[in-house]
Amino acid sequence: MFKLRPMKYMKMSAHLYGKAILLVAFAAICGVVHAQEDHGKKVEEHLEKALKSGKAGDAKGVISHTEEARKELIDDNEEHPYTHLHKPIYGEHQKAERDEEIFEEMDKAIEEAREGHTQEAVEAVERASRHLREKEEAK
Repeated sequence: MFKLRPMKYMKMSAHLYGKAILLVAFAAICGVVHAQEDHGKKVEEHLEKALKSGKAGDAKGVISHTEEARKELIDDNEEHPYTHLHKPIYGEHQKAERDEEIFEEMDKAIEEAREGHTQEAVEAVERASRHLREKEEAK
């Protein structure tokens, strides 16, 4: 009555498996891109929270939010590593240069907040935020 054609079904299942693999790979790539974008947004959010804490006179809030921003920036850099030249040329690696400036300003903000100088900490966080925007605009 009915003849089974195993080769036909094997070809169909292989075709479906191939489509499933492509779909999973596409979803994974989209997830990685989304995670990379999240790190930059989280850095910005933590710096904003640090600014608000500093303006309210909360040195502990400046420290905690700036440290969280620092961790997010490190995670972002692990996903986007920069190479350092033996002979650095100013402007050659603008994003890497901005990263160094951001880290320096975050360190200053944490140090100032630990010493109780919230106004100086706020100024350092503002400079870090400016460098972060410059990094995003850089090539």
